Amino acid sequence: MTADVVELTRALVRVPSPNPGGDESGVAKALAEIAQAAGLPAPRVLERSGLQGRSGPRPNLLFTLDFGPGGRHLMLCGHMDTKPIGDADWSVDPLAADLDGDRLYGLGSADMKGALAAMILAAGRLVRENTPAAGRLSLLFTADEEDGAYHGAQYLAELPPSELGPAGTVLPPADAVLIGEPGGMDEDYDLLHLGSRGIARLRATAYGRQGHSSLSGEPGTRNAGVDVAHAAIALAEELTLPSPADPYGIRGWTTTLNTGLAFRGGVGYGVLPGRMSVDTEVRLLPGMTREDVQKPVTALIERVAARTGARLEVEFDEQGFLPGTVADPAGPLPAAVRAVAERVLGHVPPDAMFPGTTDAAFLKPAWNVPVLPAFGPGLLRRAHGADEWVSVAALRQAVDLYAGIASAFCARTDPHAAPGTERGSESGTGPGGPE
Repeated sequence: MTADVVELTRALVRVPSPNPGGDESGVAKALAEIAQAAGLPAPRVLERSGLQGRSGPRPNLLFTLDFGPGGRHLMLCGHMDTKPIGDADWSVDPLAADLDGDRLYGLGSADMKGALAAMILAAGRLVRENTPAAGRLSLLFTADEEDGAYHGAQYLAELPPSELGPAGTVLPPADAVLIGEPGGMDEDYDLLHLGSRGIARLRATAYGRQGHSSLSGEPGTRNAGVDVAHAAIALAEELTLPSPADPYGIRGWTTTLNTGLAFRGGVGYGVLPGRMSVDTEVRLLPGMTREDVQKPVTALIERVAARTGARLEVEFDEQGFLPGTVADPAGPLPAAVRAVAERVLGHVPPDAMFPGTTDAAFLKPAWNVPVLPAFGPGLLRRAHGADEWVSVAALRQAVDLYAGIASAFCARTDPHAAPGTERGSESGTGPGGPE
C-alpha cells in the first residue's frame, strides 16, 4: 500500500522551515525519509560551505533515477523553505496541517510542500512500475528560495554541470526542468506557465536636515518623508519602461511596478526626518536588462528632484536583479504537459507567464535548458498570507501529472546525445538502486 500524498504533505507542513530563519535541515531529513520509503535512492546533499551568519544548515537535495539507455533527462524541482508566519492573522494553527473538506491548511501547504510530496510519490510510482523504458528523472529540492536563493538555486547555478549532470559528461544537468510552484490563478492548473517574470529592486532616498517639526515652515526646511513620498507617487504614476516584444503571444506578457513596499527612516512625532527611503520592485519580462530599469528610473527621480527641489538619490540592489525567463511553447516539455493534463485534468491549460519570480531565474541562464516555472497544486494568491491552503484533489492530481509528464518526456530520444552515445547508462544507478 503506497503512502498518501495528503498525509505526507501534512507531515511536511508540521516541520517548520521559515525563511528568513534559514534552516531547512528538518524538512530535508523528512523528505529523505519519505523518498526512501517510496523506493527512491538516497539523495546527494549539496550545500554551500559557510553559513554567512545564517542560523542553520542549508542543504539542497538531489535524487536521480535512471530508467535505461537513451531518452531524455527531466528534473522536477521545488523549494523546501516557506515564508515566515510574520504578522498574518491565521484563523487556524499554521503548522497543524488541519483538514477541512477539500482544503489542507498550513504554512507551505501550497507553496510548496504539497508539490514536493507529489514529486516523490510520482517518482516512486515510476520505480515500482519500472517505467519509462529509457531516460532519467531527477528531483531537486532547493533551500533558500524565499530569501534570495544564495544557499539554493544561486549556489547550484554556480556549480560545474558535472556536479549535477550525468557522470563523465559535459551536458547540462537536465534536458528540461519543471518547477512545482503553485501555478493556479483562479483554479488549480488553469494555466501553463511557460515563463516567469524577473525582478529588479531599488531604493529611492530623500535627504533633509533633521530638526524640530514645529519649524517646518522655516525657509529652506524640508521634510524628507514628504519628498520621498513624491518620488514614490511619481514611480507609481509616471514611470515608463521598455517592453520587449512577446515572441509567443502568451497571456500575462506585462511588467509591473510595486512601490511603497517599505518606508525606512525618521524618528517620530516632533522630528522632521533627515532621511527617508522607499523600497520599490519591478517585475521584469524576459529580455529586460538592468539598464532598461536603471536609465528610466534614474531620469524620473532626477525630474522629481528638479521640480520639487528635493535632494533625491536612487540605489539599485545589485543582488536584487534576476532576469525573466520563457520557454518555447512548441518544445517537448510543454507538449508533454499538455498531453498529460488533457488526460488527467480533462483540459489543456492555456499558455501564460507566471507573475512571480522563481528559481528559474537562476537555473535557466546557468543551464540553458527550458524551464517551466510553476506547474504545481495550489493557487498563487493563497501563498505568503494567512490561512494558506491547498486542495486535496489537486494534490492527488499532482502525483498523476508528475508521473505522466516524467514518463512521456523521459522516454523520448535525447536531443543532446551525440550519434552513437546513450544517456542514462552510467553504472550503479538504476531505479531504486544505489546512488
